[in-house]
Amino acid sequence: MALLLVGAGVAYALARPYAQIGGTYIAKQVCSCVFVAGRSDASCHAEFEPDINKFSVKIHRSSRPGRNWVRTRLLIFSSAASYTEGYGCTVAK
Repeated sequence: MALLLVGAGVAYALARPYAQIGGTYIAKQVCSCVFVAGRSDASCHAEFEPDINKFSVKIHRSSRPGRNWVRTRLLIFSSAASYTEGYGCTVAK
């Protein structure tokens, strides 16, 4: 049992940096690709393969200003970037 807990802790420690850095990068780049460049979801997805395939990516579009965002998730780790007209995309904490 203790070995299982140690293994889970090591897996968490190894996955966390990749999930946070990779997820944040993908969220910001997809946000800019979709909302700033005006490209299609499929076009943006293709640009970041194969790394993007490891993440769940959700793109939220709204008619209300400041309500557009991209969220990525890998296991229990998530990252987001939001789009503001005139300012572009910023990483959300």
